[in-house]
Formats: sequence, structure tokens, C-alpha cells
Amino acid sequence: MKGEVTIQSAIDELQRMFKFLNAIYFNNELERPVITILTDVTSGAYGWISVNKVWSSKDNAWFREINLCAEYLNRAVELVITTLMHEMAHLLNIQRGVQDTSRAGTYHNREFRDVAEARGLIVEKDPKYGYCVTKPSLEFTELVKKNCRAGCFKLERAKTYRDGTPKVTKTGSDGKEKTVTRTKQSSRKYICPKCGQTVRATKDVNVKCADCDLLMVKQE
Repeated sequence: MKGEVTIQSAIDELQRMFKFLNAIYFNNELERPVITILTDVTSGAYGWISVNKVWSSKDNAWFREINLCAEYLNRAVELVITTLMHEMAHLLNIQRGVQDTSRAGTYHNREFRDVAEARGLIVEKDPKYGYCVTKPSLEFTELVKKNCRAGCFKLERAKTYRDGTPKVTKTGSDGKEKTVTRTKQSSRKYICPKCGQTVRATKDVNVKCADCDLLMVKQE
């Protein structure tokens, strides 16, 4: 269909680049994962990998998942593929039984750093999250630009909260955008001084009890 809007070309290119990088940097050691593009549920991660095999086929084969977050898909192509390589480094350690993260996968240790640095990435240490900050080296950037079809990455999803309203973000210590957690709206309680009937409001109001025709009193 002419004018069709789709992210299929991006998924296809990520799969092709996984195969390409697997051959160059991993000697084809990596198992093939299911590659997805889903919305960010972590408030700032560019991607993730599932430790367990979470996808299955009809013949009962099981696969891990590598996801690139839809909100960050329209960055420079070398940065998108750096995220892919970041997760591929995790995959190698998972397959080898090497623990390269802690604190529910947020803190990256030296095991991750060593694998990533050996495969074209520059790794910097964040004081809170460890060796999680990955950037493309000049060599890796040139390799990606020569071999990746950058035009496949034209779309990205707006950063929104679950109700669809735009997210408020700030830059974290690791250089990534972090979602500002919204606080629940505080409510005020008003009570009728005569009958005790109560109402709640999300802002200061003047409200009367219809039964007693009296102004209700705000409870501190």
C-alpha cells in the first residue's frame, strides 16, 4: 500500500545487523533472539534483553528477546546499533553463565564492561548504575555507517505516560533522559459542621452542604 506507515523495515534491519555483528564480533556464537520494538517501560532505558527465553514457536523452540525502545529509535544510526550491541554483549554473558549485572539488572559490572569494550564500544562508569554508559568507538561508528541502512530508522514513539499524556523528562547522571515520576494529586477533605457529611476536592474550594445549607469546613 502506497504511503503505508510501518516499523517493519526497522525490525528487519535490526535482525540483519544482529547477524552481521554476530559474525564479526562474536564468531557467530550468539543464539538468535526475537528482536522487538516496544515502548519504554523502564523510564529511560534504550533497550533490554530478557534473561530467560520468553518467546516460543509452534515446534516448541524457545528464544530470548532483545528489545529496542520505540521512543529512542530515531537517533543517529550508530547510536541505535550501539544499543543493539549493548544487549548483544549481555547475551554473550548470559549464554556463558556470567553474571554481568546486579540490582535487578540496573548495575553493570566489569564483566559487562570487558565484553562490550572488546566489541567496539566505549564504556563509561555511572556512579549509580556502574558500567552502563556505552558509546560507539570511531571504528564501530564507521563500520555501522558503511553497513547499516540508516533510512530504515525514520520513526519513533512519543514519550508518554500510560494515560497518553506527554512525559516530563530530565537528563540523568548517565546522560540518558529519565522520566519524572508523577506524584498523585493530593485531595482536601471538607466536612459539614452540622451533619458530618464529607466531600473531597483536588484543590481548595468553597462548598456547601445541600442538606444543612452550611459552608463545609476544610479538614487539615
